[in-house]
Amino acid sequence: MSVVLAKTGISLACIILLVVILSQRKRLSGWLENKSVRVSLISGWVLFRLIPFIAVYLIANITPTSDVLGFWDEGSKASMGQVVYRDFWSPYSPLYAYFLGIWLKIWYSPKMIVLTMALMDGVALWISWHFFRPFQSRGAFLFKALMYLILPGSLVLCIVGAQEDVWMWLFVVLAYLVRERTVRVEWYAVILGLGLLMTKAIFVLILVPLFLIEKQKIRFLIPMVIIGILSLGILYPLVGLEFMQPMDEAKVLRAPNILSIINPWFFDGIGVGEKFWNWVGLVTSVGLATLAAFRLQHADFRVMLSRVWVVLYATMMVIQQSAYSNYIFLFLIPLVFYIIDWKSSKQVILLLIFNILCVVHPSYWWRLGMPRYLNPSDITATQESVIDYLIQVSIIVLTGYFVWLAFPKKGLAETTNH
Repeated sequence: MSVVLAKTGISLACIILLVVILSQRKRLSGWLENKSVRVSLISGWVLFRLIPFIAVYLIANITPTSDVLGFWDEGSKASMGQVVYRDFWSPYSPLYAYFLGIWLKIWYSPKMIVLTMALMDGVALWISWHFFRPFQSRGAFLFKALMYLILPGSLVLCIVGAQEDVWMWLFVVLAYLVRERTVRVEWYAVILGLGLLMTKAIFVLILVPLFLIEKQKIRFLIPMVIIGILSLGILYPLVGLEFMQPMDEAKVLRAPNILSIINPWFFDGIGVGEKFWNWVGLVTSVGLATLAAFRLQHADFRVMLSRVWVVLYATMMVIQQSAYSNYIFLFLIPLVFYIIDWKSSKQVILLLIFNILCVVHPSYWWRLGMPRYLNPSDITATQESVIDYLIQVSIIVLTGYFVWLAFPKKGLAETTNH
């Protein structure tokens, strides 16, 4: 449980620092209003990404564990020219391992994987400035950027967990910014296609609402189809049907999700693990996201995407059987920069609690042996199982709250500033 205690300790330290900074929100936002965005973001990244990396992996010389070892296995083999899905297993899209492999040419160490994740997080934050700047002042954005950099859901999951989920937000925002500057829907589609090839299969979910509200559907679809055909044309002769390995992730049962907390109350009689529930999860999350997109189809794209992204991936985090709370890193940027009203003490406090629980639970659950509760007595069997179950319920309830915040209310005017 040392990792759990370490993550808890770091998270609490982050929360204390955040509370201090929040107490000076108005003063700090005013001070940041006249500061260079580039210098401020680089300084924040160095302070809350690079220095923690140096402290943990170079000074303390701690060896990366958990998911990093899997990423290392993929990236190192890709860097040696091995073929993804054929020569090594991967739950990610085909270009993911090769991108990591490029960085390993610079420094052949699992620690380089963590540094790569930190660099990509910094890039996502920089691109987000260009995305949100039309309706957020410099001071407000930089204050939220500071919050984001310190929140446990980004700091711990990036530096300790080395999670890559923020890459998906990076690609969808980059695609929009390129479209905005070039006025070419084709380039927009190409970058979205590249994002799908670079990240993971669940990236395709956001393409559904984006396609349905797209006015130039054919011009949007053709580049996607071309990229898909080319990818299959390269992969199939090399690996056959093994390119479907990422789909195996849907079979992996994790927690917390709605099924994991209601299963014991039905005495394991609801068919947890069945494909049926995967389809229910997909239809629910994509359906809610599509409804949100249609309600906001006349709003600014930035407003629409921020809300739809949180609705889609937060819902997926608690309704899909294979998802787990690390996915908070996937939707944390739009949640922090647009959905949360930083003037609301209630929203801020719940966000801080949500971050701690999402960061700590995966490690806690895994070290308990990934328990699956089959009846009510399993929940109360040990003190640890009670704690685990209460954390699971809390994460699901809080996720529902933030989905509710993000979901556009019918008949209400959309605001563009928080």
